Parts: sequence; structure tokens; C-alpha cells
Amino acid sequence: MAGWVFEDNVVQFLGHVSRYIGYRFDDLDEAALAGALERTDDESTDGWFSYPLRGTPPLTASLARAVGGSVVSIRVEGDIDPVLAARIETLLDLL
Repeated sequence: MAGWVFEDNVVQFLGHVSRYIGYRFDDLDEAALAGALERTDDESTDGWFSYPLRGTPPLTASLARAVGGSVVSIRVEGDIDPVLAARIETLLDLL
């Protein structure tokens, strides 16, 4: 699954996805993202930062900032059932 959110909403997006899979997203997760996103570039194939969300099912969120913009491109990968897919799509539409 792929989409984008405004940069200010990245933590909120990952927090919601984490709750859906039973992973406790906390301040340490947020701190790990802060520095990592600064070095990303969504136009580069190797400019993405991948972050594991160890819930059920385990997911990987890959994130990269848009060059010159205020949005972050996001890809969520893992064993995503239709219900979880709908929830993630809704978050991408809202945030």
C-alpha cells in the first residue's frame, strides 16, 4: 500500500496503524523517525527509511520526504488483510 501524508501527520499515521496491529508506538519510535526522515528523498530508490511495526501482522513502513515539499511518501508492506487495508487507505486519505 502506498500514499502520502503531510509531514506533521507522520507520527499520527504510524500511531494509528500501530494500534490496528497491536503494536505500542511510543516516544522512542517517534524519536527514531525524527532524524531519519531528514535524510530521505522520495525521488531516490535508496533514499527511503524503513521502520518495522512489530504487531500482528508485522508490517514495515517505508517513508521518504518529498523534495521541496511538506509531505512524506509512505509505503506499508506486510500481510495486510482487506480490513486493515481499508483502515490504512482511510488514514492516507484523511492525513
